[in-house]
Amino acid sequence: MNRRTLFILLFASLALNLFVLGAVAGIYLFGPRMHGHPPDLRGGGPAMIAAAAGLSGPQRDDYRAALRLEAQKVAPQLREARQIRRDAWMRLGAEPVDPAAINADLERARTLELAARADVDRAILDFAAKLPAADRGRLGQALAQPPHRGGRRGPPPPAP
Repeated sequence: MNRRTLFILLFASLALNLFVLGAVAGIYLFGPRMHGHPPDLRGGGPAMIAAAAGLSGPQRDDYRAALRLEAQKVAPQLREARQIRRDAWMRLGAEPVDPAAINADLERARTLELAARADVDRAILDFAAKLPAADRGRLGQALAQPPHRGGRRGPPPPAP
């Protein structure tokens, strides 16, 4: 594989990854704000958002509010991670290329993203800890569902 083909493939991969990450982050962070209210997610959507469907009205609203608050808190981290990743990939064309430095920046971006995800997971756990056992169980079951990728969801996993 020659250098030009490798560069084209890396650039195409970068473009696809940025598109997917941007779309997911946009839906997660800005979707409810753009519509003025959270969408009805009984039919699917990201598991952490769709999990609200199994809660009662006030609990559902509180859960969604907790997710929105945490999303606002982690948004700067996610923006920084995207910028670090974008800058790292842009350095691929530099001569001489420094793969170790680029990899270090990509690792730093991944670390920021994982830290943001952990914060969201902790917020969900803190919220769930205050729920009655039956509601916690339903929420946990909904969160354990694989992501919805079109079509119908499969049956929920068996209860322990």
